[in-house]
Amino acid sequence: MCGQHGNFTLTFDDLPNFVPSNQNLTGITQAPPVPNPYNHLTFSNGYVYAPSPSEPFVPASSPHLAVFLGNASGVTARSTKPGEIADGPYEAMSAFWFNATSAFLGCDNAGPNDCTMVMSGYTWSQSNGSEVLSYSQNATLPPCPSLKNCQLGQVFFPTSFTGLSGLQIQAFVGNDQRMFFMDNLALGWYNETCEAGLTRLRYQ
Repeated sequence: MCGQHGNFTLTFDDLPNFVPSNQNLTGITQAPPVPNPYNHLTFSNGYVYAPSPSEPFVPASSPHLAVFLGNASGVTARSTKPGEIADGPYEAMSAFWFNATSAFLGCDNAGPNDCTMVMSGYTWSQSNGSEVLSYSQNATLPPCPSLKNCQLGQVFFPTSFTGLSGLQIQAFVGNDQRMFFMDNLALGWYNETCEAGLTRLRYQ
């Protein structure tokens, strides 16, 4: 073993605390974008991190959680799909392919209908020279009627979610796309060779 190896969890708790300059601007849309890259991974437009006083979900680990606004705001991320977490410019390099195990998720949904989380795993196709959709899984989350002090639910990805170049997560109530909340995203590196570990170490 050499370089960076093994499983890791994105908690977003190591990101700087956010204090709005105007205390009236405490809504989630004022939260800062998840920086790119974050632990070698690139987050699409719309990913921010919280909390704020209006935050409906309690983080699985304090103080921060990630939020996908679903409105294409936030920092620009090249060649990512809405709601995608990807290996960015290194998608053709197996050293940055990853496995996805689980995440704590919540949906902006007061009910009465459930929320459907659509999770898509993308892998790199050498023949196509691009990402291809390889895996897909849905999960159902119950509503939180008060939208206050809501609890995130742990969702486990299928064991097939390995060797990914991208993981896309979307939330829907019926046909309406919704904002969603995420914490403690459990991942792991797919290529565990010494060479891959040193490559990850070099690309800080």
